[in-house]
Amino acid sequence: MTSRRPGEGRYAHLEREQRWLLKELPLGVTNERVIVDHYWTDTSLRLRMIQEGDEVVYKLGQKVRRDWNDPELVMITNIYLGEREFHALSVTPASIVAKSRWSSTSNGVHYAIDEFKGRHSGLVLAEVELREDEPRKSGPELAIAEVTNAEQYSGGWLATASAAELSEFIHH
Repeated sequence: MTSRRPGEGRYAHLEREQRWLLKELPLGVTNERVIVDHYWTDTSLRLRMIQEGDEVVYKLGQKVRRDWNDPELVMITNIYLGEREFHALSVTPASIVAKSRWSSTSNGVHYAIDEFKGRHSGLVLAEVELREDEPRKSGPELAIAEVTNAEQYSGGWLATASAAELSEFIHH
């Protein structure tokens, strides 16, 4: 039997995202999807619900960094779930992050814009998916800073950050 580690195997694929901190939600965003993420305590697992209109998608995902110090490149594996499976798994201890994900175009580039809710309210991030060999983009118009490699803007860190830690990064 071949030994495999998390993030390996035929079902894992490379995800490369570039992210920016925005000062506010851009005008003209479209296609709202509500996302609720359950980051399971002390694991690399995330239970996700995505609602767009009347349609809801549930999935269990695992993100494993290629290099522990580099949040830009991750191997991701997803399993799509039914509603009953999602609810059965949602009782696992987790930190929850809720957001609206919007679509936006700036300078000819299509971005996903995440407008965070709850205790993360006030945080707005833009992201674009890149191929492994694709050059980085310059960022959308409302970008304050590129935060691709800043740990504090990764979902896992945001999920478990204290109120004091969040206040350093989220300006209302």
